[in-house]
Amino acid sequence: MAAMRYGDHVAKFSAAPRSANVKALTGRPVEKKAGESALRDFVVDFFAHNSAEYELRAQLCTDIDRMPVEDASVLWPEELSPHEVVAVLHLPAQDAYSDARRRYADDVLSFSPWHALEAHRPLGSIMRSRRAAYPSSSEFRHRFNGVEPHEPSDIKELPA
Repeated sequence: MAAMRYGDHVAKFSAAPRSANVKALTGRPVEKKAGESALRDFVVDFFAHNSAEYELRAQLCTDIDRMPVEDASVLWPEELSPHEVVAVLHLPAQDAYSDARRRYADDVLSFSPWHALEAHRPLGSIMRSRRAAYPSSSEFRHRFNGVEPHEPSDIKELPA
């Protein structure tokens, strides 16, 4: 996790299993098998039959010396600042990797932690390096695939 602005605060964010069916998977090994991605196949199979809930958590920086912003590899001590739930994400059962979704995600969408409000601005060296790398990667991918990038404005734009 890398640090981000959280309004007037600095925080690291994480998602943690909330529903029992996802918590039961913690520590469970994913079977090695032939194919492109055993983990992707596991997730696709899980969501074909299950919904899931995750907690979005924020951990506030309370001691800049022990909770550095510049070094994202340092775990922030929970005794200084426990993870606090700020939202619950509910993911319904779905075809998580339909051909239409895969093409939309691979060819149309792009991701950047810098595409955020100033109040949620990324912080630290790793995030600064991503500021240049992510757009360059996205520009190459869109040019190579001959697809214009598109920012969805409504969930209804995403393929089922």
